[in-house]
Amino acid sequence: MTIQPVYHFDKVYEGTVEELQNELSVLTLENIKQYPEYTSLWDDFYSMWLRFGPESARTIMIPYIWQGKVPSPKETVCGGKG
Repeated sequence: MTIQPVYHFDKVYEGTVEELQNELSVLTLENIKQYPEYTSLWDDFYSMWLRFGPESARTIMIPYIWQGKVPSPKETVCGGKG
């Protein structure tokens, strides 16, 4: 796998980056497992949180939500309640 100089993501998320960052602020180490939609991202979330902090852990979620691969926190079963 090579690193591309520019990545292009197809936008599926209806809000802005700032709105998505605000939604992601509800995610913590304590509640991430309450979101079964994010099961495949748990390990990456934990690793990023422990190594680089909460903002990094939340930031890695953005491309997955932006492209519609997983729902945003407000679209999940938990409805953003954490």
